[in-house]
Order: sequence, then structure tokens, then C-alpha cells
Amino acid sequence: MRKKPLALTLGVSLLLSIGSAASASASTAGHERFQPDITYDLSVTDAERDAIHAEVEALAGRVTSARAGDGSYDPLTLIGAMLDGSSYDSISRGGTAATAYPFPVSNTETNQHEYDRKVAKLAWVVKLATDLGFPVVVQRQPDKYVYAEIGDPDAPEMVMALSHLDSPTASVTPAQLARWRDADGNLGTPGAYHSPYVQDGWVYGAGLQDDSGPTLATLLAAKALLEAGLPIDRRIRIVMGIYEDGGPGTPSTTNTATFQSIPYNSNPSFYDNWAYKNLNREEMPIAGYTSDSRFPVIVGNSGSVTPAVSMSLSADSTKAFRLTAATAGVTLRACDPTLKDIAYGSTTQIASRAIFTLDVANASSAERRRFASAITDAAKSKRWLPAARGTTPKVQATIAGDALTLEINTDVAMEMPTPQYGKNAVVWGMYLLSKGLGAVRADDLRLKKAADGIADLFFRGGVEGEAYIGGNIGIPANLLRNPSNGTPNLTFALMGGINSETPTSFYTDATGSLSIPMFVRSMHVNAADSSQATAAVTAAFQAKGFTIGDLGAPVGAGLYVDHDNPLTALQFGSYQASIENNPKEFADPYALRDVVYPQGTTGGTLASSYRNKMTAFGAVIPGNERWWHTANERMKVDSAVQMTKMMADGMLEMARYSGPAGAKLMWADIPGLNADRADLDLLDVTIGTYKDASTAVDKRQLGGQALLAATSFNIPMWTGRGNSTPTASAFALGHAPGGVYLPLTDPEYLSSTYVAPMRLEFKVERPGYMSDKAWATFVAGGYGDFRFNIRVGDQVVPLAVPAGQTADKFFSSRISATNRDAIYLSVNLAVTDAPYTGVQPVVADSKTDLYTVNPTYLATNPNPFPERGAVEKRGFFQFGDGQKNAEFSSPEAVYVTVANAVVDTKPSAVVKKLKGNTNELTVTVTQTHVDGSKTPVTARFTIRNNASGTYSVGAYQVHVETKGNQVRSISIV
Repeated sequence: MRKKPLALTLGVSLLLSIGSAASASASTAGHERFQPDITYDLSVTDAERDAIHAEVEALAGRVTSARAGDGSYDPLTLIGAMLDGSSYDSISRGGTAATAYPFPVSNTETNQHEYDRKVAKLAWVVKLATDLGFPVVVQRQPDKYVYAEIGDPDAPEMVMALSHLDSPTASVTPAQLARWRDADGNLGTPGAYHSPYVQDGWVYGAGLQDDSGPTLATLLAAKALLEAGLPIDRRIRIVMGIYEDGGPGTPSTTNTATFQSIPYNSNPSFYDNWAYKNLNREEMPIAGYTSDSRFPVIVGNSGSVTPAVSMSLSADSTKAFRLTAATAGVTLRACDPTLKDIAYGSTTQIASRAIFTLDVANASSAERRRFASAITDAAKSKRWLPAARGTTPKVQATIAGDALTLEINTDVAMEMPTPQYGKNAVVWGMYLLSKGLGAVRADDLRLKKAADGIADLFFRGGVEGEAYIGGNIGIPANLLRNPSNGTPNLTFALMGGINSETPTSFYTDATGSLSIPMFVRSMHVNAADSSQATAAVTAAFQAKGFTIGDLGAPVGAGLYVDHDNPLTALQFGSYQASIENNPKEFADPYALRDVVYPQGTTGGTLASSYRNKMTAFGAVIPGNERWWHTANERMKVDSAVQMTKMMADGMLEMARYSGPAGAKLMWADIPGLNADRADLDLLDVTIGTYKDASTAVDKRQLGGQALLAATSFNIPMWTGRGNSTPTASAFALGHAPGGVYLPLTDPEYLSSTYVAPMRLEFKVERPGYMSDKAWATFVAGGYGDFRFNIRVGDQVVPLAVPAGQTADKFFSSRISATNRDAIYLSVNLAVTDAPYTGVQPVVADSKTDLYTVNPTYLATNPNPFPERGAVEKRGFFQFGDGQKNAEFSSPEAVYVTVANAVVDTKPSAVVKKLKGNTNELTVTVTQTHVDGSKTPVTARFTIRNNASGTYSVGAYQVHVETKGNQVRSISIV
């Protein structure tokens, strides 16, 4: 177990620099590896990561060939669960939801009995989680989400993975159904989409990548953590919804309120989020992710613009090597007939196949040979040739009559939002054309100018990657990435709109018009930065002789988490550590590590309804193909196992305190105070909120006590529930008009005093110098009572139990089953948004589960979950946080101490020869205290001859064995 000293050294810095050295590819391109400003000190060790990955491998259930239900695989494994899960027809076909509890979805011929199909899959998930041994498996209604949970049930905070088990109708339209192949390769077999199978290292079936497969991977990742038994501080909850893709209409807030009482209610955008947050008012996570997008981490939705990059080649009309046709499509791959189907997904593909046709009628045989030779040499220098046996060549140049055809197949089918991970066939083709035309000295060709321009902008030095975020376009370096987390502000996908297996033309021979659409995604935080960057882009293309459509000033549409949220740094750091732990196993993402950073995405995810608390983390690994909303949906078996390891690593990292404390926010009925905003969904609380404050505790104020832990915090109130994705500018406005936080002009804010009742918990880890016996004594309170205090200015205020009350109403402690080397000490606080006037102990009715049924509903209906929302009497130390500002802030420090008792003693002795047979024996007992400080107790004795014997040294009896003047052994009796 990891151990560290107590006292001031308990306060670990949250934001420490991490990251790997730049690779050769980055340095070759002339770019130093970018380091985000916000980084994270990871807690998961290499040994722990190895243990997690070993558990995932044990649960992987790899098979080389299988069909769902054929009995050839273990259903309680990752691949087995994926096969069984995708065998359920959980396509979301729409319909409606009822307007009264329990709000069942419709079950009609039109939606192919949505209710029955979803109930069946969820019942299977409940059984799967139960059979896997999860200690907590919860389902509130038979047609809605299921969650499983691990960790100490008394842990105040919870982290969450929330994803969905359904698939969209887009993958089963009549056109798509005609493309689906069954396990025998037959097209259009009825039910093929929910007859999954494993073949040639891939798992096929609807939902395998979006998002039933990844959702089940999160469950198996949690199972791996359960088996590994590694220390965690927070609970881990895996929530599995089933209506993300085309769910039923969400009941209105009014309809919801007829059953569930929620202050400041508003509807999330997704049905699964409504069911979790509104219908059942479940606990909010401190942090979380959805597995429904891409690694390393998605921070929000991007804006977009699609200008055309154009050049007239009409001046080439009578010249040799003039362009007559140019098309782009999806790469070809030998023995992979379904690859073309990736083009029919909901996110368009980058051109991974390009075909250029040139008229060489006016070229001599020697020129033709030089042209072809230059292309071949260039392709070989990039290792695009020769082609491996049985594979589609990456470059092919053929001459038929007077037509020369150059075909490029990159073998990397990549989606438009991530061009930096892909290989753009149009760019490759332009690079090769530049080399070939240079060999025949065709410098006067407009095609040569176009090829040179594209090659320089996107293939300078033979390197792509960073070029597709604008690295060669003249954008100021400080505007390429967000400085906080490294998110690319712009991505450029030249010919990035491939959505058909038929190649798309980008050249019109009749007019000589070369016109290439360029898909530009933006995560800029403001229009000024965006305008400066896009002006540089326009200037760069114009300098190469191109005209370019209007880029405007696209700004990122919305953020799941603010750019400086340390949750992003945690997940990004965890992703890096996962692949760097075993570069050979994670070879593909490891090769891309220099260009992989957090980023935005197209569309939306379930994370959009958990403001500043949730990102998208997975499932697609950089460099992998993204199969979604299309026929023959699939995922590599190796990728499924890799992503499960990444998810497990990230879960464990989230489940550990980054600082000395965590807290359970709750409700309490304290006279004169409004606790309605004491709900995590209304508070900006996330990873890193509770910061180390040990340096704020003056040692002179400890009064001989040992400081165990100290924290400070600041928690702003959101203007509304976290069901939207605000822009960075809205985050920056804070409490101002248009900002994300509660306006200071809000009428209720002005007329009431808000309070945040909380159980604030300190984590105290066993120091390395404390023996098992001493630690047991410490935990049992044998070294004195734990004392809680606050520091307000220069004043120390003890948090003492008032007369007539018991300590257990105000304080508590726990030892986690996964970590016997830590004790968690808690105090109940009621922090008010008001001036500080002292500390007042109060006892009040309180709830930790905020589930509250509308009294009108209860008047005529039974409570469906009577065990929820129980009220208890709790004691709180109430105090104002200093000012009324719509935020809950700690004083300078809240801290816990204990008597600085001796927890370890080490005796030593020295014999010094005096005159004659006289010796001087010096015996020292070094005492180690709770805070790690050491104090010696020393006694000197004048003895004759043999110094062996027992001596009194202060309160200690020390036995010394000597031989001559040498001490042979020493011990405390």
C-alpha cells in the first residue's frame, strides 16, 4: 500500500506537470510537444495499472470465432457480454412516454414494441450485473436505466460512468439493412443486425461501438476494479440507459412535477438523463464520463464551417499532365467487403482513397517514365510501397493510352472530426503529384502550383498530424490549442465529407475548376481569437494561389466541462499513462500520442446534462475506425479490451481524492435558511474542489496537537440545473448577465439566505513510520480525540459538541474495506452564503437522498420507494462564509487534529571508554510523534567494566547488551 507522512506533507499539490517526451515525428515536423497548463498528479501506480490490466485480460473472454448464443464463449466476459447484449433488438424506434408515473414508453406496432424490447434487454443487464457479483444493482422501473455500484456505501462522494445500451434507426433503414451481412457473409438476412458474431478479430453487431458494447465495457471495467480490490475513496456507479438514440418524447417539467418534487426543475435534453435526474432524482456524481465518443477526452461540442478551397486549372488545358478527373472516397482493403459501409455512418469520412486522372497525350515516353519513377520513389521513401502480400497497394500509377491514373489508398478510414489521426488521400495524392510534376519540370502547370500548395500546408516535411490543426498554416502558436487543456481550436479535414461508397468528384474538367470542400471544426472560446486564426488560414491559402470560402469566426458551440476543469487533465493523464504503461500492447494509440489531446465533438452526448462534472471518455481509440449509425457496425476485439483497460484506469483515478477531503452535500431543515440549492446539480463541484489548506494552519495555533488534514473550498451556485452546455464565454461571465452562475440580482437570492449542509470528510493516510500496532491504536482513538477546527482570519474556532448532544450527530469516521491504511474523519457543516458571525451548533431534520414525492401524488398513491428520502436528525456547525455572493466558501481552513502523541520509539546506545575500567554509556530513545517530528530522550551512565543491563531513560526501560565497548543489541523493555 502507498504510505506517506502526515502533518503538512499530507497536502499534495493537485496540479503537477506530467507528460511524455516529444516523439521523433513531432520534432521532425519542427513542433515541440505542447504541454497543457492544467495537469494532474496521478495516483494510480504502474503496479496498480498492471493489476487492473491483468484483471481485464482475465475477464476479456477472447475468442477467434463465435456467434451469439452458440455456447462457444463465456457470457460473463467482455466479449461474451458484448455478443449477448447486441443480440437484443434495442434499436430506439421512438414513440411517446406517458405523462404520469411511472411514465412507461409506448408499446405499439409502429415502434416495434419498444417497451417490451427495452424491458427485455434491461432485465438481461440486471442479471448480468448480479451474476458478475456487483454488490449493488438498482433498477427503479422495468423500462428504464439500471445501475451497478462498487465501493464503501458510506463514502460521501460518487463517480459515475453513464452510457446507453441502444442503437439508432439510422443503422437499420431499408438501405442499411440491405448492406448488413450475417456471419456467413450473406447480404440482407432478416435480423442480421442483432445476430452478432466474432470473425477475423472483429466483433460485429448493432450497438457494438455505439454504444451497447462500450457501455458493457464500463461494467466489465468496474468488475475488474472490484476483483483487483485496490484502494478507492469514492463509490463507482455504472449507469446503463437505453434511450439515447431516438428515445421517447421527454415528459414536460409540469408532468414530472406531478410525481417528483424538484426545486428549480428543468428538463435534460436526453430521455435517459431525464429518467435518472428528474424522474428518480438520483444522486449526482462528483465527476463522471460517458463512453459514447472518443478517447482521450471530449470536453464539448464544436462549431463548424465548410469553405471550399478552389483554384482554376483552365490554363493547363493544352499542356501535358493536365488533370482531367479527381475523385475521393473510402479506402479499399483486401478481403474486407464491409469497409465501404463505414461511409454511411452519421459522421462523414475523410478522403482515404483518391483517384487522379491526367492527360499525358503531349508527354514523351521519357517524361512519362520520369513522372512514374518520381512517384514510385516518393512512395517508397514514405514506405507506402511496396505493398505487403495480400493487401491493397497504397499507391498505384497506371497508364492506359494517353490517360495516367494515380490511385491512393491510405488504409486508414477516419472520420471527419479527427483529421489529425488520419491519413488524407487527397493530400497524399497532391504530394505525389508535386514530386512527379517536379521530375518532368512542369512548373508552369497550375496543377503543380495546387499540388505544391496543398503538400506544403498539410504535408510539410512529409508529416501530417499537427498539420491538420493548422500547424503549417500560419496560425499564431498561442491560438493552435487551448492553453488550459490542449484542445485544438481548429481542425481541418480537406475533402472530409465522404458519405458514400461512390467516389466524390472535386474537379470539373469542362471548366478546369478544382474545388475541394474543407470541413473545419472550431472549439475557439471567443470570436476575437477565432477571427485572428481564420484570417491567417485565409491568407495562407491565398498565398498559395487558392481562393477559399468564408470561414467567418466559428466558436465552439458548448462545453461539457470548462477548459480549466482538472477532470479533463485527470482523464487525459490517465489515458496517456494507460498507453505508456505498455507501448507494445497499445501500439496504435502510442504512435499517435504526440498529436492526441482533449477535443470537441460533433453532435451531443449524455455528458451534456451534467455541467462541469462529466466528459465523454471513449470509446473510440485514436487511430481506430469509428463505426456508428451504419450497417455492419463492428469493433476490433483488441480495441474492446484496450478501451476497457483505459476505462478501468480512469475510473480508479476518478475514485480517489485528489486532495485531503471530499464531501456529501445534503438537505437540512434549518430555521431561516434555504437549503434548496444544496444539491450537486445546482453547485459547481468537481474533482479538485476541496484543496489542501495545510499551509494556512499556523503551527503555533495547534497547541501541541498534530495536524492531520486541512482543506479549503469555494463552490459557486449555477444559475439553473446543469442540463445545458454553456460556451467558454458564459463560464467567463460567472455571475454577470449571461453567465453560468446565479445572478446576484436574482429575487430569491436577494430575499433568502442559502445554506449548504455537508458532511466534510478528511482522508488521513497511515504514515510509513507507524507500525501496525500504532496504527490500530491511532484508528481506535488511543492517542487522543480527533478535533475539528476552522480558521477564520487569525482566529481558531473549535468545532465542539454542545452540551446535551452526542458526538455521533456531528462527527463520524470510516475505514474503507479496500484500504485499511487510511481513516476517513468527517464533520457536519452548514455553510451559509452570508457574513461570518461565529459558529452555531444546530440539530435539524436532514436528508442525503433528495428523492421527494409530490405530496399531492402521495395523497392518493403509495410511495413506490418508501426507503428513499429518509429524514434523520443531524448536528451541524453553522457559520456564514463571509459574504453574500451566491457561493459557498470555506474559511481560510477547515482542519482536523489529534494529540501529537508518540507513535514509535527507536533506542540507541554508545559506549565511550574513560580512564581505567570506567566507561560512559549514553542511551537515547528517539520518539516519533503523530506528525512525524522526532524528539530524543537521553541519559548518561558511568559504569565499570561490562555495560550490559537495563537502564531507566526517562519513562523507558532500555536493555543494552554489550561486548567490550561494542553495543551488540538494544531494546525497550
